Amino acid sequence: MKIAVITGGGSGLGAVYLKTIRRRYPELDEYWIIDIQEEKLKEVSKDDSKIRPVVMNLSEDDSFEHLNKLLKDNNADIRILINNAGVETVASFEEAPERKLVNTVRVNSEAVMRIDKTCIPFMHEGSFIIHTASIYAYSPVPGDAVYAASKAFVRSLSLALHEELKPKGVNVLVLSPGGMKTAMDRSDLRKKSILSMPFLDMEEVANGALDSAEKGKASYVPTFYYRLYTTFCKLFPSSFTARVIGSNYKK
Repeated sequence: MKIAVITGGGSGLGAVYLKTIRRRYPELDEYWIIDIQEEKLKEVSKDDSKIRPVVMNLSEDDSFEHLNKLLKDNNADIRILINNAGVETVASFEEAPERKLVNTVRVNSEAVMRIDKTCIPFMHEGSFIIHTASIYAYSPVPGDAVYAASKAFVRSLSLALHEELKPKGVNVLVLSPGGMKTAMDRSDLRKKSILSMPFLDMEEVANGALDSAEKGKASYVPTFYYRLYTTFCKLFPSSFTARVIGSNYKK
């Protein structure tokens, strides 16, 4: 069974990926959407029998065993893996609840690695993986420290796997988007300045990432603005970029 797997597929960018992949790859047998929110999965999948909702809590160990069994039982051939689920806690490190910070690391970093570890054995030549990181993967971000660190993990893992999986014929691309109008958006906690992040069109982001993954590219940063942003982070020391970017957060 040829399938696409999308984590965080119940809403936001994940739901846009589902819509885009259904249009671009109608030949797939099923589209599996993984999310913790059962009601959203039911809503998204109600009009298409090819969409399979998979309720999973990505911070729980048993979830990955459950997914592995589902893949085996269905003789899955994963053509596309969109490793997209994520959470964010915008607050100073000292003030943020520890449980939220731990959950951010588990969902954004550990779960990405474990989804890969579970799914890659079911992928073959011509398949590809897209990891959703962030432009915050390029610099430490005071005021959003753990989220930025978790996305730096995703970017580093992605670039390493891009090289490791080449002999298998499986491409890995890291998507590093900026601001998007999703439930995670906390632009109200940031100052209005030259660093204020313009919102991206999520359909354009999804199509751009899929185009780049098909071409075998390792990385995709949407729009000229965000490419300038990441260039700034590469050109200057992290201690400097952290100070500049951190000043954009309200005290």
